[in-house]
Amino acid sequence: MKLRKIQIREMNKKGSAIDILVWMVIAIGIIMFFGLMLYMWNKMTDVMVNLPSTSKVNISDAVSKTFVPVNTAQNTWIPILGYVMLFSMALSILFSNFLVKAHPAFLIVYVLITIGAIIASVYLSNYYETFIQNPEFAESFQTRMKGGTFIILNLPYFVTVIGLFGAIFLLMGILRDRGAGGGIG
Repeated sequence: MKLRKIQIREMNKKGSAIDILVWMVIAIGIIMFFGLMLYMWNKMTDVMVNLPSTSKVNISDAVSKTFVPVNTAQNTWIPILGYVMLFSMALSILFSNFLVKAHPAFLIVYVLITIGAIIASVYLSNYYETFIQNPEFAESFQTRMKGGTFIILNLPYFVTVIGLFGAIFLLMGILRDRGAGGGIG
């Protein structure tokens, strides 16, 4: 009996040059979503705690036993979840750039897209800054989502660092397999 050699197809192992753009848009989406969620949950909890009680129903006591602990946990852990998501996405860009085997000519495309992302991140950062100037949302974004606000306000710097390190990792991946005769995977 003769064994067949299993053919493994390479599944689209090309580096994605627009990963930095995706990271930038998702970063602002995550911070905005989590910040607005915290704002709305805090408002809802405050309103429900201050509801008047009747002789039969004590809503504020039930809310203080259920909604208030959830609100406290959310104010602690939701910002951390946002930072972990942003950090892990940035690491995945670097890791995927290292593992991909791309032609050196694509480095020029990668750098041009990174420059475009830096320009776009300036506009996103400015729009975010005008958004958090609103006194209604300022407390939620500037105190609870302090780290996320720092990231979005300094988005051009983060995009530049991730983009340049991504280019370096992309080049390191090219030179990595020169004598091995193949790529990883």
